[in-house]
Amino acid sequence: MNKIKISILSICLLVLFAVTAHAQNDLQKGRDAINRGDYVKAVDILSKVVAVDKDYDAYYLYGLALYKTGSLAKAEENLKKALSDDDEGIGAMITLGNLYSSQKKYTEANTLFKNGLKIEPDNINLMIAQSDNFSAQEKIDDAIIVLTRATTISKENPNVYVGLGDAYRIRGSFKLAADYYKKAIALKKIPEAYTGLGESFARQRKYNEALVEFNNAINVDANYAPAYFGKGRILYFGGQFGDALEAFKKYSELMPGSQEGNSYYAKVLYAQGVYYSDRNQNEQANDKFNEALKILEDVMKNDPKSSTGNLYNAYIYAEKAEIDEVNKTEFLNKALEYFSKVEIKNYDEEDLQVLAKVNSSLLKYDEAEKYYRMALQKDSLDYDTYYEWGKSLYKAEKYEEAIVKFQKSIDLGNPNPFATLYKGFSYYSMKQYLEAVPYFQKVIDADQKFVLALEFLARAYRFGNKDQESIETYERILQIEPENKEAVEMIKALKAKIEKQ
Repeated sequence: MNKIKISILSICLLVLFAVTAHAQNDLQKGRDAINRGDYVKAVDILSKVVAVDKDYDAYYLYGLALYKTGSLAKAEENLKKALSDDDEGIGAMITLGNLYSSQKKYTEANTLFKNGLKIEPDNINLMIAQSDNFSAQEKIDDAIIVLTRATTISKENPNVYVGLGDAYRIRGSFKLAADYYKKAIALKKIPEAYTGLGESFARQRKYNEALVEFNNAINVDANYAPAYFGKGRILYFGGQFGDALEAFKKYSELMPGSQEGNSYYAKVLYAQGVYYSDRNQNEQANDKFNEALKILEDVMKNDPKSSTGNLYNAYIYAEKAEIDEVNKTEFLNKALEYFSKVEIKNYDEEDLQVLAKVNSSLLKYDEAEKYYRMALQKDSLDYDTYYEWGKSLYKAEKYEEAIVKFQKSIDLGNPNPFATLYKGFSYYSMKQYLEAVPYFQKVIDADQKFVLALEFLARAYRFGNKDQESIETYERILQIEPENKEAVEMIKALKAKIEKQ
């Protein structure tokens, strides 16, 4: 009997040893995946490890992988378990602090970093994390003090210089930021430095240069998610919607726990809808808006508090209101409802522009002006704010004020042809038809097949008593749209008028 018991105990010990050995083997595989930057693979491996191995390393590495793939709630849970097992675990402290900082829980983050620095006062990674938290709060001087001390400990750590670059970028000192990013790259080509350079160029509206740097980051590390996010935004602002969709798709693959990539995917579809809406192609516009809403429906199911999910829902309903008079008020109020779910302190310039636009459409012009001014406080050189403000003034029939805003937008380098077109619309609406002509013509010079601009040019000539020029413009329209009813009818009427003279 005793021999049987001993045998059973031996078998159990062997099974336990085998399971533990297998878990340790998988733990190393998970660690290797993290070191390669393959966090999605790491999550898959380590999810099995923590089911067996309940110690600090398993929970910490799993929490780190979850954080890097955007599963913040689950990451927080596992990082807390890691710290419960070892309350002096620096890696878990840093990762949990970074997680809190990303959620704007700056005090909680700094408490973790301060506690870690009491244990390891010279830990460079802790200093970098603490400085990043200060930078996120725009406490730039505090961040620089921490990082300057870090350089006295190690002048060869590229991440210290990335941290300094980030601090100066947030402050708006782009030349100094670039110097630090380049210093980091000279030590080691890391994606964080290239991405920082990309963000600096993006802030300066140097979009081509920004795109180069985001691509450099991806070339260094094809799994570096923030580079795809930055690249997607640049492509979005440049109107390269197909490529932007691909970038955000890749970001979502690398960050399956986050809804940011899917939200921005929907935003690109929204932008495509706006493109069609601006050209009075309302059916195509509505198809894009509804496709975006379908994606955002899934986003909101996964994360009802998603800031981008709520904001982009608001964007879409604001734009749907522009092409649907029957449901206009309902859609505008629905947009306001989604806006109300995000604290206004978290709005960027574009969010404030759309909120202002909604208020303008509801004839709340004072509210609209307030939000446009708030947007300009965030970026006084944002040409989109002046453009959107001009459109609101145009709809309110304040044409002279609108012209000033459109011109300011143009002066700031707005490449959107509608800034120039709306300036022409404003003169046209004031019945200053020949004053409108140069603006319509400028848009046509850039796009010979821009029918809307051609139609208004033909009308401006017609009402300005330039009949022959009007006929010639209508004939250009018929070359593009042979069935254009207005062009056919007006050519006939204008020729008859000329014959009678």
